[in-house]
Amino acid sequence: MTQTITAGAAPSTLHPILQRVLRAIQRRREHGFHFAGNFLAVSFDRVTVQDSLVSMKADCHARDGAIDGTALGVLADLALAAPVRAALPADTRLATVNMQLQLTGAPCHAPVTASSSFHGYIDGAAGRQAISRVTLHGAGREIGLGTATFMVLDLPPGTPIPFLTPVDPALDAAPLLDPDTDLDAGERTLFEHVRMALNDSKADNDFTDRLWGYRSRPRNGGASGALANGPHIANRVGHVQGGVLLGFAQATAQAALPADWGLSSITATYVSPGEGRELKAEADIVHQGRTTAVTRVTITTDEGRRVLEVLATHSLRARTS
Repeated sequence: MTQTITAGAAPSTLHPILQRVLRAIQRRREHGFHFAGNFLAVSFDRVTVQDSLVSMKADCHARDGAIDGTALGVLADLALAAPVRAALPADTRLATVNMQLQLTGAPCHAPVTASSSFHGYIDGAAGRQAISRVTLHGAGREIGLGTATFMVLDLPPGTPIPFLTPVDPALDAAPLLDPDTDLDAGERTLFEHVRMALNDSKADNDFTDRLWGYRSRPRNGGASGALANGPHIANRVGHVQGGVLLGFAQATAQAALPADWGLSSITATYVSPGEGRELKAEADIVHQGRTTAVTRVTITTDEGRRVLEVLATHSLRARTS
């Protein structure tokens, strides 16, 4: 998997994943959107209050062939926010308050799409909290459904306003940025992070684990995880993106159980921003029966501040002959 970069090498000769990074950086320059969404080629095909359609153009599968948990979290988070953004001025920011996802267990095949709608605000709440729901499909089959609530906030000064536009296939035919000469310091950091993840991967299906950087390991009664913060997982204001946080929680919950247990639902409450040098996750097995299990995951900053609380349910996969 090693991809050596030499000065003057044509960008078109780079590994396809590194070319994806350069495309993602170009999209971020043009649309003001975070790296994770651009790397996954999240496309806002239709953004309306009642019927938004968001798709994921890039490959988003984990080693077992199911949708990568982080890709699922990012797509669901962005799709749930899309119809809310359609109801608001462009210079506002949404902070995820809670999210619930129910998975059907159907296999995920491209293209992956998400249809979502806005359902108003919580009556009587002191802050404006918007409600939305989503249905996710893979190759036409329903793979999940969910709901979320977002706090409506002012956009900090100097933060780029994103343009929620479809991914333009013509961009993939445009000349690639040159990693030696065309990237600024922050963009170079992103490029190097992905290059190192690619180099350290033992196989293609190991790459996503190293890309996002979850270090989740089983322990007695559960699992522990750690996640170094960085621009590859940050949102526009520098906090760990809400879908990435959900992916980190899912990875740690899955690590608490044997591989034949699959995630069936996840309920997440966002307590505070994912900021700081490193985030930590602790998953505890609340219940493990014959065919269902429950895990509880808490994500905190390295200073111990609570960031995310998650309750996940798991189903034992049926054995196939």
